Amino acid sequence: MDIILLESLNKLGKAGEIVTVKDGFAKNFLIPEKKAIIANKKNRADLETRITQINSNNDKKIVEANELKLKLDGKKISIEMEANDDGSLYGAVSQKSVSESIFTIHNIKISPDSVILDSIKEVGETEIQINLYEKIKADLQLEITKKT
Repeated sequence: MDIILLESLNKLGKAGEIVTVKDGFAKNFLIPEKKAIIANKKNRADLETRITQINSNNDKKIVEANELKLKLDGKKISIEMEANDDGSLYGAVSQKSVSESIFTIHNIKISPDSVILDSIKEVGETEIQINLYEKIKADLQLEITKKT
């Protein structure tokens, strides 16, 4: 299904672009969440007039993302995990656990999909990135400690 994006989305496109996605994704997520509209003849014709509104919404999202970046950049979060005596983790650190930890510590809701995470297999500190919007990313220190 062809849709017109009303906001920039990771791995999909920028606001105002016409992209093709699976029908279920469009009908169940993008359109109900007002992130896109169907790219029919009428909406394609109205795209020129809507582009200013789309751009202003996009600018607002960029400002919000920059404010979030200021709040998060350089902050430290800590997650306790099960590990052996050598410091090797029994499980992997997940994007969901990082986003929940950010919410718990800093009261900022981040989508787990926004967390850019390499495979972490042992206790210690590492730097991670949070993709806030388009190319705006925040850098955080993630500390993995052994659960006692």
